[in-house]
Order: sequence, then C-alpha cells, then structure tokens
Amino acid sequence: MKPAATKVKARRVVAASKNTALVRDRRTQLVGAAIEVFGKKGFHATTVRDIGRVSRLTQGTIYNYVRSKEDILFLVCDRIVTEYQDSVRRALAVEGDAIARLRAALRGIVGVMHEHQDTILLLYHESHNLDRRSLRTILARVHEFIESFERLLAEANEEKRLQMTDVRLSANIVTYLPTMLALRRWALPKDLTSEQIINDTVGFMLRGLGIVDKQPTRSFPLRG
Repeated sequence: MKPAATKVKARRVVAASKNTALVRDRRTQLVGAAIEVFGKKGFHATTVRDIGRVSRLTQGTIYNYVRSKEDILFLVCDRIVTEYQDSVRRALAVEGDAIARLRAALRGIVGVMHEHQDTILLLYHESHNLDRRSLRTILARVHEFIESFERLLAEANEEKRLQMTDVRLSANIVTYLPTMLALRRWALPKDLTSEQIINDTVGFMLRGLGIVDKQPTRSFPLRG
C-alpha cells in the first residue's frame, strides 16, 4: 500500500542581493567551484575561501548569494535533482506514445548521470552533511522524481504489458541503475564512447522491461 505523501516545506537559500539574474549566475559559479573543491578535499576540509578562490569570488561577495558553506552544499545537491526532473519534463514533451516517452525519459536520466558524474559522487558522499531540513527537501524532490517514473511506467504498461511485477519497484530500479555510471566509472570500459555507454545502458533497461527496440536509440539532448 502506498504511504500517504508528507508535505515537506521547501528549503530556501536566502540571498542578500535582490538581483535575481545575478544571484542565479553567481550561484552557478559557486556550484561549479564547489563540485571541484569538495571532490578534491571533501566537505569538512573545504573552506568558503577555497570555493571563492576557484570561483574567483571574494568571501564578502559570496555572502551576498549564500549564507554558509552548507548552503552551497545544498545548492550542489539541488542542482543534480533539478537536472533529473528536467530530463523527465523534456521526455514528456516528446511526441509519440507512452513507450516513446518512457524511452526518452530513460535516455534523459542516463545522459544526466553520465554528464554529471562528479556531482553524483558528491551527492552520495557528502549529502549526509546536509542539515535535516535540507536533506528532507532533497529526498522529497527525489521522491517526486521517482513518482514521475511510476506514472510513465504505468502509462507504458497500459499500452504494452511490461515485464515487471510492481511499478514502484521498477521505478526505483530504473532511476537508480544509471548512477552506476558515476559510482562504478572506475570499472567501466575505457574504449567505449559516451554515446555507446548511454545507448547500451538504455537498451539494457528497456530489454529488462520487455521493450525491444527495432531501431537504434536516437540521440536525446543532455541539456534543455
């Protein structure tokens, strides 16, 4: 039985600056720098000054856009979840039947996982450093993402009986499996192109669901 959804109050990162476009651009700089520095030094050993050095922003300037290092970690985690959700939204806009949308969504999330491997690793290694409210916000958004795949799978199942016993279990499998591209990247074949890796991963999941592509998996943009 599906548990009742619990409404989670969204975590907001407060900015001193009122310039929305500038806040967005500077936070993008900070997230990019934080991914690099957190990846090398870890969250605890990293200072705001370290992030500022890489982003070429002074500490004083940084505090116009975030209040703490914890805010920056939250923005890093939030970014990758946003990429997940955007990939599904693009898939829903694809013309065609439910199978076509499911195929596009799978290719979208595999593409996101492959493109943002460093961020995925940070999400798994450092998310425990988020405060409780931040973590609950991220987990709630991940839950929404998984639910969107439940709906896609349910629609595809109505159109063509898929090889699955439970929609929720299948949704969790297909949304988690692509993280292997980041978590196991050290073991993946080095002679395959990105396109081959994405195509083979998507094809593997489609076959697991009982969908056999009679045509090569088409390209799907990694970014919107």
